[in-house]
Amino acid sequence: MSLERSRWRVEDSIEVEIVVGPGARRELGRLAREAGPYSAAALVADGGAPRGPLRDLAEALRAAGLPVYEKTLPGGEGVKNLETLVGLWGWMAGHGLPRDTLLVAYGGGAVSDTAGFAAATYMRGIDWATVPTTLLSMADAAVGGKTAVNLSAKNIVGAFHHPRIVLADVELAETLPREDYVSGLAEVVKHALLEGREFLDWLRRSAGRLLERDLAVLTEAVRRSLDAKMRIVARDYRERKGDRMLLNLGHTVAHALEKATGYTMRHGHAVAVGLVVEGIAASLKLGLPRETVEEVRELLASLGLPIAPPRELDPRSALEAVKLDKKRRGGRILVPMLRAVGDPVIVEMELGEALSLLEEAWRIAAGAGGE
Repeated sequence: MSLERSRWRVEDSIEVEIVVGPGARRELGRLAREAGPYSAAALVADGGAPRGPLRDLAEALRAAGLPVYEKTLPGGEGVKNLETLVGLWGWMAGHGLPRDTLLVAYGGGAVSDTAGFAAATYMRGIDWATVPTTLLSMADAAVGGKTAVNLSAKNIVGAFHHPRIVLADVELAETLPREDYVSGLAEVVKHALLEGREFLDWLRRSAGRLLERDLAVLTEAVRRSLDAKMRIVARDYRERKGDRMLLNLGHTVAHALEKATGYTMRHGHAVAVGLVVEGIAASLKLGLPRETVEEVRELLASLGLPIAPPRELDPRSALEAVKLDKKRRGGRILVPMLRAVGDPVIVEMELGEALSLLEEAWRIAAGAGGE
């Protein structure tokens, strides 16, 4: 008897509605009606986020005819654990929330990661929306569909589950402390380097108004940043083709910096330094023009971001963390680099070669930063 065989390609069909601008949070009810129908809303809020916008979200959902169930979580990385996740499952199940519930995450990246993972797993997956309250999330983390909690390591248990609705309300950025606000601009610079010259030149011209938190310019920066990221994500949703790895530009060094400083260095600050160090490495390895590296340094500095590693850190010791990088493949590592603005590539190297290259680039960056 012969064997019968079939093969099917099953692809996710996901539409993500992104709205950026002042007061975007007030569009939640209308967008929920368009994306639904939903029978209820589960509003999961960061306890450290402003209360006024949270009330606006609840009112918008009720105006759309949805009963709203609210849950507050503590902000910060400590919330990303299995205990919180089980608590969210139990809370939703306890209220009898059905599969056509819309979960809304309001807050920073840690609450969004956790609530998004709860949405990915409750009832085998319910729709969710995110309303980020940090510029880092507005310009980067809010899109891409990565949700997770920590276990033995950061983000070790998670799922790809895109939000149906992303509301980047730039009014919320007005409440951020200056250093937190500036930190978020590093991801905008990263996306501009990946996207191309037109975005980068616009960003250079707009740096002053961005620092002043001009809402019109900030709206444009966040929109361009999210669109640049989504163009890459759409090609490699589940990070299987390699394209999505390009979004880690600057992050090989950034993650090493964060670990070496005991995670006291803001993520955006670490990314800024990583962009400089990895830019110098790309100049040494791929011939990226040094004037491009200098252009990046000047832009980051104009935005109030650091452009050199802390002098107290020994580069060899700090870069040991690269051995634990998720882009490592046995004795080799994949590092995103630029050949030119808008021309990123994944470079595969022996781990030892990569460490030597990054150490040399680190020392050059440290010297240049002291001039």
